[in-house]
Amino acid sequence: MKRILMLLADGYEDVEALSTRDYLLRANQEVITSSIKDDDMVISSFKVRTHTDLTLKNLNYENFDCLILPGGGQGVKNLLMSQEVKDIIKYFYDHQKIIASICAAPSILGKYGYLENKKYTCYAGFNSGFAGIFTGEEVVISDNIITARAMNYYQEFARAILNKLGEEKAITQVERAISGLYLK
Repeated sequence: MKRILMLLADGYEDVEALSTRDYLLRANQEVITSSIKDDDMVISSFKVRTHTDLTLKNLNYENFDCLILPGGGQGVKNLLMSQEVKDIIKYFYDHQKIIASICAAPSILGKYGYLENKKYTCYAGFNSGFAGIFTGEEVVISDNIITARAMNYYQEFARAILNKLGEEKAITQVERAISGLYLK
């Protein structure tokens, strides 16, 4: 079991955060959510109120194997405004830990320079103003960075995270369970 940190800001995209988290939990991974505010309550782009496990002030991010940044237009803007988020991303990048971002969130990595000379994908319109090799594919893995194009690909995104974490066996179990084909 790996430890995965998901940062949530007001305006996060519901499916990208909650469905990805659900998939990874079904794969027996530890997924900890952290609000980037002092308050553990975050509100999604569709006004779902969510209590996170932690806030940044209570977070020791060095103990995690993977960082997930969900999209959502306002959520991404809020993540970009946080110096603490920038520091966490830098730590994960510098220590070659996995950074996974989906939809609009890869633009955060691009704006901080982490996509330079790397292939990536993201939601249409969020791929300008920074260096990188935009592919438009569903999911792209480039070194320790995983990017996904849109919420429709959250399962592929979660599978890529599990593969990169070395947890490939968990994928079969989750896929069988969510499709109604139970293991005997």
